[in-house]
Amino acid sequence: LPRGVGPYKITSFGGVKADMVALAWALGCYSFDYFKRQKHEVTEEEAANKFVGVVWPEGADKESVKHTAEAIFLTRDLISTPADEMAPGDLQDAMERVASLHRASTQHVIGNDLLNRNFPMVHAVGRANLEGNHAPRLLELRWGSDKDPKLTLIGKGVTFDTGGLDIKPASAMRVMKKDMGGAAQILGLAHLIMAQKLKVNLRVLIPTVENAISGNAFRPGDILVCRNGLTTEIGNTDAEGRLVMADAMVAACEEHPDL
Repeated sequence: LPRGVGPYKITSFGGVKADMVALAWALGCYSFDYFKRQKHEVTEEEAANKFVGVVWPEGADKESVKHTAEAIFLTRDLISTPADEMAPGDLQDAMERVASLHRASTQHVIGNDLLNRNFPMVHAVGRANLEGNHAPRLLELRWGSDKDPKLTLIGKGVTFDTGGLDIKPASAMRVMKKDMGGAAQILGLAHLIMAQKLKVNLRVLIPTVENAISGNAFRPGDILVCRNGLTTEIGNTDAEGRLVMADAMVAACEEHPDL
């Protein structure tokens, strides 16, 4: 639909709840135009909502719909961003932006400090690129009251997956910017939980790495030690996600969350 000429009005819902109608409208207006040189001209309302202006359906919960749309847009934007602009450090920046919106606290373990803090699997998978923004890391966000049920969310943040030394074919590697989709979904969900002010004690853990190739990359046949001391023999370096998730899941369980 043309932008900047709304608002539009939906006249028939077909029995669908007003919230769902409004959300469907918002999601249908989504576009990823960050890299486009020419931007759509939009009204102030469209710029604020990030979707084409609409007369809100009667009975729709405006704030809930907007928060849900924001969470989904955030997830889509992160996944759509190419790997040259979505390294582990960029994913950390994304978490910091979400945290700042809701006064959440963050702390991160980066690079070789992963070994000192006992996240050996995350380090092993990401050690092929320890330079600056590309260094592996364990990202953490906390929000809420200690009096509320403890909810821990974990998202896989492999910002690009070559397959490692068991390298993927080009056809499979082409879409591997999306291998951090789990982390993107968790950040979107965390934003929604905090925006809705749900009564939970929220903790978010994101192990984020690039599964790259270099002389010190982990190898098929290596035996790696997890945070809890269990060992894993590597049959294929393209099965890296479960390794970084293992360290994060062990860390999550150490605090005995309710979920």
